Amino acid sequence: MYNAEAFIGESIKSILDQTESDFELLIIDDCSTDSSIEIIRSFKDSRIIFHKKKRNSGYTESLNWGIDQARGEYIARMDADDVSLPQRFEKQLLFLEQNQHVAMCGTDARVEGSNLMFKYPTEPKAIEAHLLLGSSLIHPSIIGKTEIFKLFKYDLAKEPAEDYDLFTRLAARGIQLANLEEPLLIYRVHTNQISKVQNQKQIGSAQQSMLRMFSLFDYDRMQYPDETVLSYIWPTRSINWGQLKAGLIFFEQLKNSKHPFTKKEVLKVLRIKRYNLFKAYVWQKDFGTIKASFLALRLLGLSHWRQILKLSQ
Repeated sequence: MYNAEAFIGESIKSILDQTESDFELLIIDDCSTDSSIEIIRSFKDSRIIFHKKKRNSGYTESLNWGIDQARGEYIARMDADDVSLPQRFEKQLLFLEQNQHVAMCGTDARVEGSNLMFKYPTEPKAIEAHLLLGSSLIHPSIIGKTEIFKLFKYDLAKEPAEDYDLFTRLAARGIQLANLEEPLLIYRVHTNQISKVQNQKQIGSAQQSMLRMFSLFDYDRMQYPDETVLSYIWPTRSINWGQLKAGLIFFEQLKNSKHPFTKKEVLKVLRIKRYNLFKAYVWQKDFGTIKASFLALRLLGLSHWRQILKLSQ
């Protein structure tokens, strides 16, 4: 936690009130300057292990310190501004005990103050494919085997997308991940979560994680170096017709290449990627929004549209 006085009391209470009571609660403070520490010390529970860092060194280093200290068979994560529902630990641990092939399990979550939920895939193979699109577990909802956390750790250089990096490293090695469909976490969204500078770092890290997943396809690395693949799977607003056409051909080749994903899930992912690539081309033509797509198609010319259809089918 860091300066979490508005939330930390409720967050701690949600852990202490879990129906599964056999745990230690590691709380790691990254040199808070508000009243967070006083709030923590007001809780009198022997399961709490409080660590105040000597210097502010970042979120990911705190995660790895917690992993090093953890003594349990499993590690559960939560951020200082979120709330776990009472049966979260009980239900996730039961699932992991009954599904020994799964190393890590997340849950669905409800966004605080709304009815919005995440609805990520639940089955390991579906999650594996969904990682081609982005992070597919809610990081503060995960529980995983301690041995896996200790073996892989978080990469400090990937903050603030260290979770997506971890999930893709695990999936690329065939380590199975799962989600419970039930929302067992209340997730808070607020303006202090990520700065503009951190947002740019997050994008750069996430791009590399996405590239790691696409590298599981068997395609020609000489013809499609990493920089080129990134321009297709994470397009900007500045692609031309030639790049659009080349990207569509690339995705068509992926559809027929060797890969570890299920065919149904791959086809779904590639449809989304083709759409995103075309959307970037439309933006480059200054059509502004996807609402203008039909106008854009007319202005681009019927012959271009026929080529897109042919390449996308």
